[in-house]
Amino acid sequence: MTTEKRFACTACGMCCYGSVPLTVGEAVSMAGRFPLALSMSPVRPGARGQTIVERIGVSIPITQRKRLLLVATPMSFIPPYMACPALQDDKLCGIHANKPVRCRAMPFYAFKDEDSQADMLVPRKGWLCETGPDAPVVYERRKIADRSDFDQERVALIDQASQLQRHIDLLLQHNPALLAHLLKAAQAPLGGRVAVGFLAFLRYDRTVDLLDFAKRQYPVLEDWISRTDGDSRAVEFNGLYRQALFEIERFVR
Repeated sequence: MTTEKRFACTACGMCCYGSVPLTVGEAVSMAGRFPLALSMSPVRPGARGQTIVERIGVSIPITQRKRLLLVATPMSFIPPYMACPALQDDKLCGIHANKPVRCRAMPFYAFKDEDSQADMLVPRKGWLCETGPDAPVVYERRKIADRSDFDQERVALIDQASQLQRHIDLLLQHNPALLAHLLKAAQAPLGGRVAVGFLAFLRYDRTVDLLDFAKRQYPVLEDWISRTDGDSRAVEFNGLYRQALFEIERFVR
């Protein structure tokens, strides 16, 4: 049985739909391009291939003895059936030279252990990724062949983990109802997620110009409210855009 996996991107654009995890730095720099949120996804205890989340994730108390592990990340918060705003008509990325490290690291996923990446190389339904004999070997003996982008993303996630931990601890102090939402998400059969506005996270980062961030993010949120108004599939997204816009308004008016 072969241990090698082959993969090549065909620029079909099919992976350029829906939300994209971002690093904190990317979220700040791309506030004029993407509608932003802070996403929190519970990880089931002992989940196969996700021991790395103990280093790059966030842990919150449930009881005196139990804690809930979360994948927490800023996100370009877009409905799954809607294209990334950087996707061009020719199906190529309009910001290819500066696209998020999550996109550059595809198909590998830094939130999973390196030895559990094989399933990431199986194209989803409708994707046109090349996995045949003409594609290069990218994964062998449970090791990534060219790991530069994977490592860059992993390092960024490790570096920002403590900052995210402090913020979510504060969120839980000021909004106890958040814990109930996270516990409900943890019980979802296919895994759940809780998304909140991103601005509150930045209030504790003295290196970020909040006024500049707000001025860039405000028109993006207005645009995505318009895109999703009246769409029954996008109620969660539209609601978060509106709440985020309300929080930002005091900075721009």
